Amino acid sequence: MATVNYTYEFTTNGNTGVITLTVDTTVLYTYSASGNFQGYPITGISGSFNGQTITGLLPSNNTTQGGTPATADGTANGGGAAGTYNNVFWLDDSQGNGGTAASGKASIYGLDNRGVAFRAGGTDYRISKQSASNTNFIYQSNGTASQPTTFDQADSNVPCYVTGTRIRTARGEVAVEDLAVGDLAVTASGAERLIRWIGHRTVECARYSDPCTAWPVRIAAHAFGDGKPARDLQVSPAHALCVDLLGEVLIPANALVNGTTITQEPVERVTYWHVELDSHDILMAENMPAESYLDLSNRGFFVEADTIDLTLGPDAPAAHGTADFCRPFHASGPLVDLVRARLRERAEAEGWRLVEAPWADLHLVADGQEIHADVEGLTARFVLPAEARDVTLVSQASPPAQVAAGMTDLRRLGVSLAALTIDDGLTGARAIALDDARLGAGFHAVEGDGTVLWRWTDGAALLPASLWAGCRGTVFLRLTLTHAAPPRWVGPRAAADAVDPTEVRHCA
Repeated sequence: MATVNYTYEFTTNGNTGVITLTVDTTVLYTYSASGNFQGYPITGISGSFNGQTITGLLPSNNTTQGGTPATADGTANGGGAAGTYNNVFWLDDSQGNGGTAASGKASIYGLDNRGVAFRAGGTDYRISKQSASNTNFIYQSNGTASQPTTFDQADSNVPCYVTGTRIRTARGEVAVEDLAVGDLAVTASGAERLIRWIGHRTVECARYSDPCTAWPVRIAAHAFGDGKPARDLQVSPAHALCVDLLGEVLIPANALVNGTTITQEPVERVTYWHVELDSHDILMAENMPAESYLDLSNRGFFVEADTIDLTLGPDAPAAHGTADFCRPFHASGPLVDLVRARLRERAEAEGWRLVEAPWADLHLVADGQEIHADVEGLTARFVLPAEARDVTLVSQASPPAQVAAGMTDLRRLGVSLAALTIDDGLTGARAIALDDARLGAGFHAVEGDGTVLWRWTDGAALLPASLWAGCRGTVFLRLTLTHAAPPRWVGPRAAADAVDPTEVRHCA
């Protein structure tokens, strides 16, 4: 049985649990009662949910071809009542049961509105996509009504070159999309090696629970030295670069993102390419040494595979070994820290500098219009119309690990809220608790030191209109920060390189 594991993170009743599903990719399940649905049976589960350890899947009939995979939990399955489930992992979000389209088909990251059922702590649970929604998950347990559960992230990475990347070959520098099987790639050692396979696929980044796992990493021209790379090079987050530290090592690009010469690019979609030789080796991409493709059970992701498997990602499983790599592989540790330090020194020598920006260009975008605040100390007041509906609290954001030596926090942090109040001058002031359930997208979890609570934004925090429902006329939105926003990097061409704050995206 060929299996693939998918890892999810759910937060329920304040408890965050990690669930890993095992999917059998050799059994293609087809359900055609009300449409052509295709997916694979979920055969195993591990992890925790709602603070309880998962002990196993509930039985299902999901291997019945052409019929219905629906299974009703009842006394035969352990005595609970988790609802009707199917334990099927659907190939994409256009398949599965309970969509919003006329076909009724939809899933979220492989799970539809029947979902997966399991036992944890003596309780039968079912996690599923919420009916008539393509964004929200719910759960049921032992007959209780459906309750919301927050889906935080899924485990996925993407290791490839971006369209347009020039690869060194015997016939010169050739864009990766123009390469052909049989071409001779010139490796970092100067050897000419036959290209045996080329794979590619376009990724819709918004379909990832955390788009950062799909956004390309940009290595600025000369980041590693003169001509390395010769011009900006874009690769996927997990693509390994080859660095010489008294001996060559491989380091994934996302381990070197520093906010200056190595950054991550928010995009809607991107096409990634991979080039395979007879064995793993170091290609020259824009004159930067970087890895060729190494098959770690993910070839089926690419369009050129003999059998396309849409449940796969372009990356190897998170727990893959490194024995087959052509150079020692390091994703963290002292060697990576040393490379990061050298990159920072070079960036600062080129004119990059950290600037203090207490408010990080904080403003609102309300129904497409920018609204700026009156500021006094660490308190800001915004004025917006009570009929405003689509409102986002926007600011610059930086991961602390990219601006302060010794920091390991990779979250994008915008501003740290201590208090949030809404008042229209008529219906009374409303103090919004930091842990208010309506504050979700764009907010990190509430933190505290025992005496003070705060909550970071990620640079684009959504403020739902329900916060000021019933207000009339003009709404005053007042917020107080716990402290100034982190410093951020400014390049040598600050005006040209400045980030448009309205373009900041969510990144957990």
